[in-house]
Amino acid sequence: MPKDLTPQKIIGMILRHVKLIFLIAALVTLISYGYSSFFITPVYSTSSLILIHSYNEQTPTKAASTYYNNSVNGGGRVAVGEISTSSTLAGHCVILFSNMPDMTSLMSGATVTFNQVEESPFIRINASSSNPQVAANVCNQLAEQAPKCFEDQYGKGNGKVTIITNASAPSAPVSPNINQNTLYGLAIGAVLGILLAFFLEIIDTTLKPGDDLAKMYGIPVFAEIVDFEKEG
Repeated sequence: MPKDLTPQKIIGMILRHVKLIFLIAALVTLISYGYSSFFITPVYSTSSLILIHSYNEQTPTKAASTYYNNSVNGGGRVAVGEISTSSTLAGHCVILFSNMPDMTSLMSGATVTFNQVEESPFIRINASSSNPQVAANVCNQLAEQAPKCFEDQYGKGNGKVTIITNASAPSAPVSPNINQNTLYGLAIGAVLGILLAFFLEIIDTTLKPGDDLAKMYGIPVFAEIVDFEKEG
């Protein structure tokens, strides 16, 4: 392959191997589509929304770290009066619901996360599973169990948990993204094909008519003798 590469020569090399490049791109695209469609387990995700409301809006007397150590690690109860607002209480409930045995026992068959919605009193319960109905069932069971867990931790009359929206079984998986993976396969295949084309040019030591001979001997080529047997 010539060392003084120009855009024209690069395009020429690609055109000489365009069939190979197309074949490799098509093969990698097909593999990517097949793998995403038949070998990756689809994951379905859904969520429910609950509202945490505190009946006591006093100034907090303990930091969240103290709350975590006492409530989660130590097992002690924390009075609602030590928590300032419903939004602060919601942040603490995220930790509480993620660790209470009554909640974790319901998470079988799904991956669950509790997320406070932008430091508001709302908590979104997210559940992901290979079975869409299992994901929805786990989400709704956790939402229904949340009021009892809240009452067990803080006692009656100090606040409440309200279910805002229930989870429904998703109709389509969130992963894998087959279309996206197929496009990635097409791009990777095209790159591999181009790299292979360059590699074939590098290892090709045969003399080409015209330019190769002129560069080797430093004289122009005026004419070529046709191989009549080869040309028929």
